[in-house]
Amino acid sequence: MNKNGVLVTFYGDDLTGSTATAEALTESGTPTLMFPKAPTAQFLKEHFPKARAIGIAGISRTIAADKLEDFLTPTFQILKEYESPIYLYKICSTFDSSEHKGSIGKAIELGMKIFSAEFVPVLCAAPRIGRYTVFGHHFAALGHGEIFRLDRHPSMSNHPVTPMDESDLRRHLARQTGLKSGLVNILQIDAGPEHIKRQIDKLISEKVPLIFFDTIYNKHIKTICNSVFKHARLHKPLLFVGSQELGYGFSDALINAGLLKAPALNNESEKKYKDKGPILAISGSCATVTGSQILNAGEAGFINVAVQPQNLINPEKRKDEREKLIKNALEALDTGKSILLHTAVGPEDDRIKTMRAEVEKLSLNPSAANDCLGDQLGEICRSVIDNCSVKRIVIAGGDTAGRIQHKLGIEVLQVSKPVGTVAAPLCYVYSKLPDINGLEMAFKGGQIGSVDYFHQAQIAHTPDFEDIALGKL
Repeated sequence: MNKNGVLVTFYGDDLTGSTATAEALTESGTPTLMFPKAPTAQFLKEHFPKARAIGIAGISRTIAADKLEDFLTPTFQILKEYESPIYLYKICSTFDSSEHKGSIGKAIELGMKIFSAEFVPVLCAAPRIGRYTVFGHHFAALGHGEIFRLDRHPSMSNHPVTPMDESDLRRHLARQTGLKSGLVNILQIDAGPEHIKRQIDKLISEKVPLIFFDTIYNKHIKTICNSVFKHARLHKPLLFVGSQELGYGFSDALINAGLLKAPALNNESEKKYKDKGPILAISGSCATVTGSQILNAGEAGFINVAVQPQNLINPEKRKDEREKLIKNALEALDTGKSILLHTAVGPEDDRIKTMRAEVEKLSLNPSAANDCLGDQLGEICRSVIDNCSVKRIVIAGGDTAGRIQHKLGIEVLQVSKPVGTVAAPLCYVYSKLPDINGLEMAFKGGQIGSVDYFHQAQIAHTPDFEDIALGKL
């Protein structure tokens, strides 16, 4: 095993979660880059030899199950060429998926075949952002507030595409695959590595290929990753399925295995870094958490502008709506004000109903409408960048982020700085387009972040891109 090669390879089923995984790996000492499309092993060797973790920011969460195999196979085959000891299929920490859309079960079946996995550990908890699994049942906090069982969560139980009506993760996954699944429960995990190993061995001997792990605390992730990695190193490369916070556990396991150096303490002060000026923020999320963040941004001095999404999907109205929003953004940034364009403020916003009515009127399916909306928001973002000197951009909403990233021609992302304690860091952008290369962008999931997230993203001080870049295109 080459300690100077790629040690962790991950495919994320959406952009925001992929960025959070890159943050976890980077913060815990694994030099990490993230690509929208899988580069060849030779490309990495020539352009980014310092990288030890490579991530692909995918969109498989939005892909129909019957198209998932054709969609994922070419990427998985390229990733296999990296010969990493650890492969991760990164899923949303709320496990939202279905047998029809974003099927985790289908992705696991494909991954087991391509990576020749003996068994697949599944850990979707993320304690740092309030996601927990106990005796196989999953729980999620609403922002930083009350914790709900997944099937009773105000947002996830009513998700417009993949509503979560089952908190038992094994039962939920059984709708998507015929593969048997077992559980290493919280009592066995707290009993220590030997108990974990015995339970893994027992389930493998019983021909149970999918092994779920309970998790409540951050320490559980490190314990599980170390235990599983020791087992997997004796056999085949490890194919793991789970949340972004596995990045912390993987780095710890690699350090303990002598494959990675422990990160040096960084005592540098932010004061020496330059202020990046006003920022552009775009939200395509209808989540409650993002709604509160939008209101807080207005109180913090952002100019909040309501996007009319129904106009952007209407061919006869989109040009006027787009030009109006671009004008608003440029005027705000020119006067030194940060601006936030939003398609909804929480799940009760009347624009959501209006958008649905317009989708029906135009005889669009929801997926096509969302694609169109994301493309239009991307056009707005690109036009603003082309016509002003904005240096930092924040995108809220996983699906929105992925579409805007495509519009901006982003080829690589490198984590710059966490924003608060949430999994949505600022990232440096690598692009062959001069106006895009070196920009900082943050991609925030709808359900995460402190109420002042946008303000914190605005005021963060970071080093210059050239000073810490891991390579170049």
